[in-house]
Formats: sequence, C-alpha cells, structure tokens
Amino acid sequence: MSDDRLAAYQDAAGLLSRMGYVARAEAAWTPPATLRRAGSVPAIITDAPPIVVGYAVAMVAEEPEAHLPDHSARAGRVPHGQRGGPPWAFWLDYNE
Repeated sequence: MSDDRLAAYQDAAGLLSRMGYVARAEAAWTPPATLRRAGSVPAIITDAPPIVVGYAVAMVAEEPEAHLPDHSARAGRVPHGQRGGPPWAFWLDYNE
C-alpha cells in the first residue's frame, strides 16, 4: 500500500505544481514527535491549502479514499529568496 500511496502522492504533487503551488512528495517523511505513531510515512509537502491537496489526490488516485491525508503539520520555512506560503506536510497515519 505504501508504494501505491507514494505514487498517488507523487502524481498529486505534480498536479499541485502545475496548479502553481510548490509541492513535492517524500517517501519517508518523519512527522513531529507529538503526531508520530508509525515512524516515517509518505507525505506531500506543499504550500497548497488542505482542500486543494485533497482535490489533487482525488483527481490522480485510483482509489482516493485509501490515500486522502488525514494529518498535517508545518514542514519548515520558505527558503530565503523564494516565494510561497509556509510548507505543510500532509500524510495518512497507518495506525488509524
């Protein structure tokens, strides 16, 4: 399932990029300690709003319900000299 999820997140990140957002998929993103239950997880890192992230996953995944992120957390800062909102990570917790 994680390979399918990563592929869906990569495709969603590509769609978000084409929509003008900064986006990438990471195969092994580590959530903050307060939200960590399963160690590293596939995640979408983007400045897109949550509703747009859900839309992108729904548009590219064969079974969107199986991949829709249910958690999010800040994922750093905008690099100096670059535009865009603060990046957020979106992922699905395997243990829930």
